[in-house]
Amino acid sequence: MSTASQPLVSVIIPTYNYARFIAQAVASVQSQTYSNWEIIIVDDGSTDNTEAVVSSIAADEPRLTYLRQDNARQAAARNNGIKHARGNFFQFLDADDLIEPHKLEEQVAFLEQHPDVDITYCGVRYFSPERAGELLLSRQYSSWEDSGAWMPEISGRGKEILLALLRNNIMVVNAPLIRREVMNRAGLFEVDLTPVEDWEYLIRCAADGAAFSFNDVEGARALVRAHGESSSLNQPRYLRSVLKMRKKIAQLKLDAEALELNRQKIAETEGHLGIEEVAQGKLGSGISQMLKAALKDPRFRFRAKWLICAASAPFVSGDRLKGMVTSSLSRSIKGVRPSQA
Repeated sequence: MSTASQPLVSVIIPTYNYARFIAQAVASVQSQTYSNWEIIIVDDGSTDNTEAVVSSIAADEPRLTYLRQDNARQAAARNNGIKHARGNFFQFLDADDLIEPHKLEEQVAFLEQHPDVDITYCGVRYFSPERAGELLLSRQYSSWEDSGAWMPEISGRGKEILLALLRNNIMVVNAPLIRREVMNRAGLFEVDLTPVEDWEYLIRCAADGAAFSFNDVEGARALVRAHGESSSLNQPRYLRSVLKMRKKIAQLKLDAEALELNRQKIAETEGHLGIEEVAQGKLGSGISQMLKAALKDPRFRFRAKWLICAASAPFVSGDRLKGMVTSSLSRSIKGVRPSQA
């Protein structure tokens, strides 16, 4: 297929002080078996040598556009990229991550063959920060839940996909390819929700009726760098962003089942934030958060658990408290016996 007959894919890469990674991210796009793409790098006020690195790449890559803005975090950078994009499809890629060589080819072909699908997304693999080629086989990655393949790998439109997204984020930001028409309807990312702005965006797309399709093809997956600088690994900050996101979702025009699920998740997030604060030595605010969770959660079992955790917080370690959250209610009750406190 000639480039002229291929739809244009806009690859938007926000970056902040990732000069040491940005060339690898760009190279993963340049290595695509699909050739009709543009890269828009939005430098979010980097203070390292990002501009010099990107300028060197751009000298030999006419499909790359470099934009610089004052530091406003990644959601604002993505919005800046969207405003300058010309593509029929959108691929988001963080500057420290990669995409496998066949990703754009496979996903563009799928959307071209399935005009009823709005967003197609792929599987994910994690790799070490030292070597981009050293992929981790594990698909286990979550903030606090049990281990396991965390992406539910579901397809559909309407309530099923919306409820799945309300329970948890179902994909990493570089997994989906999104039609421009969907972007036009959904608008821009919420700039005050970093680092969960992409999750909230997908919820809005689902609430608007977008059709999702999971398609996992060897050589066409999203690659995520596993390193300690990821903004989602700062748990208290991450949970505060999730809480803010869920409060915004509560204002959407959703049906009763979706709103009730979101209400439950607000309570859970309050409680988990309390656990994290206690673990960081903020006993008073942590207990307050767990009491909020107990008041807000409509389920008796969970209300009881958060009350037990709040009562236990002064007497048990942070790790013990975290273990109590994932245990059964009966084990939580046993966990606060004086002999074990």
